Amino acid sequence: MKVIHQTKLSETQFVQINELWNNEYPVKLKDRFALLLEGSETQQHFIIEDEEQKVIAWAVLFDMDAETRFSIIVSNEHKGKGLGSQLIESLKFSKDSFNAWVIDHNNDLKKSGEFYLSPLSFYLKHGFEIMHHIRIDTEMIKAIKIKWQTK
Repeated sequence: MKVIHQTKLSETQFVQINELWNNEYPVKLKDRFALLLEGSETQQHFIIEDEEQKVIAWAVLFDMDAETRFSIIVSNEHKGKGLGSQLIESLKFSKDSFNAWVIDHNNDLKKSGEFYLSPLSFYLKHGFEIMHHIRIDTEMIKAIKIKWQTK
């Protein structure tokens, strides 16, 4: 499947990504997609759609607090098909360095009632470095910072 690269989301894409966000991330993070990008100066979106032009996987690079961050979501129905790897490779092609906060435990519930499984092993497989000394530990999220950098 083809990765679409764009700097702005259409209203339809925004709604579909927010729905993906609410379905795939822990319930505690419901409807926080818009907050993720709030105040970012630049955004690069990477989108994979199905045959009906519905977003099934999405990633973004955005500048915040003098660094480039990213986020990624793959629809549960499409996991294991290489879409996440395809998006990560697109990010790496676009930037030499970027980072994110990654939930590093399996204790949070998703909207479906299933546990959210930490994607940390996925990122390690793709060459990310864990920044062991940098954590978020709040009521809403417990996560560790990861970084990818061209060697």
